[in-house]
Amino acid sequence: MTTSTRVRKLALHTTQGTAAVLHRESQFVVRYDEQALARPALAISLTMPPRPDGWRSNQIPPILSMNLPEGFLLHRVIDRYRKVMDIEDMNLLAVTSTPAAGRVWASVPDHEPKVSAAPMALRDILAHPGTEELFDELLEKYAEAPLSGVQPKVAVPEQPPESADGLDRSGRAPDVIDKSSIKSPDLIVKAAGVDYPNLAENEYICMSLARHVGLDTPDFWLSDDRKLFVIRRFDVSADGYLGFEDMAVLTGRHPSRKYEGSCSEVARVIVDFAAPVNRNASLDAFFRLMVVNCLVRNGDAHLKNFGILYGDPTTADRDARLAPAYDIVSSTVYIPNDVLALGLGGSKAWPDRKRLERFGKEICSLTNPGAIIDELIEKAMGYHYEDPGSSMWKKVETQLRIGADSLRAARKLAPVR
Repeated sequence: MTTSTRVRKLALHTTQGTAAVLHRESQFVVRYDEQALARPALAISLTMPPRPDGWRSNQIPPILSMNLPEGFLLHRVIDRYRKVMDIEDMNLLAVTSTPAAGRVWASVPDHEPKVSAAPMALRDILAHPGTEELFDELLEKYAEAPLSGVQPKVAVPEQPPESADGLDRSGRAPDVIDKSSIKSPDLIVKAAGVDYPNLAENEYICMSLARHVGLDTPDFWLSDDRKLFVIRRFDVSADGYLGFEDMAVLTGRHPSRKYEGSCSEVARVIVDFAAPVNRNASLDAFFRLMVVNCLVRNGDAHLKNFGILYGDPTTADRDARLAPAYDIVSSTVYIPNDVLALGLGGSKAWPDRKRLERFGKEICSLTNPGAIIDELIEKAMGYHYEDPGSSMWKKVETQLRIGADSLRAARKLAPVR
């Protein structure tokens, strides 16, 4: 590419096969292949089923912008490519999209897909003696795999821990789950940016608390020196990548608009896209996740931090559900005056119990949201971090107590005698 070069055409692939071509014309146009018109499973998004006249828009479809690099990784891409191409969405997609993107990815026609570097063992990531140097190494090897979000992160193909005799290289039985049923598991490795020291431990604590109170979460770990947070992707099955679309995609928004909208809008998306059999459970899970976000004071729970997970577009009416909880941090540890990322009950201020209960009852269709709040407060306050002397734990615990106090039911005064 030379300066001012703009990619004009990209092939669009799915786990189920090549599906369409994205054209840059006066607008961006997605034209499905003939085979896709006869195979609904090749739809690139639940919002874009195959149709003869294709799909036109003034921006690349949100399902494709979902995984564009942001923040730290975007700056790396800009540094690498700014001398040879314009930095805009379709060009970014051309140079960063790989089969590791997930169910949907893009490629320049007639070009071989990028080959991922060799996988790495989870144990080696967690126990590496210098994780800052390790993270730089991982970026050099794997950083072109697209990952959205401003936090420094990289997707790493995981080397199965088992050897022929079922033991790892140290001769011990592996302490990670058996992946014999998983085709291509991937780990996402996150490091703290300079603006958010100890963010890896912050996320590990908040995710551990979420798991402790009963939320569905992926497997995750903290490196031995607490500088890297590692989480296993939840969109992988024995047959390849599952369908995953975040709430920015399902509300038709570019990632740059992820702080728009409201929790009520997310709930409406769940009603519209979750399978009927999973709808009530997904609304319940979303409410519980919002309660936890309020408890730990997570002010960064934006549209890209919630999503719908499904097998493929033809099974979504039977299996689509709210994705497991991910990206939970206590943001007020760093930004004391932080507020909700999305409006709740008409405000981004942290909700009191009354507003949260009303949201649960009127928007999430829950019979007794107050009981759920009480249950989660009790379980959260019973959580004990493995290192009670950790300075980050003390900070998160302070925010947790503030959150719990704001959501506790008002005590009834004893009658005057």
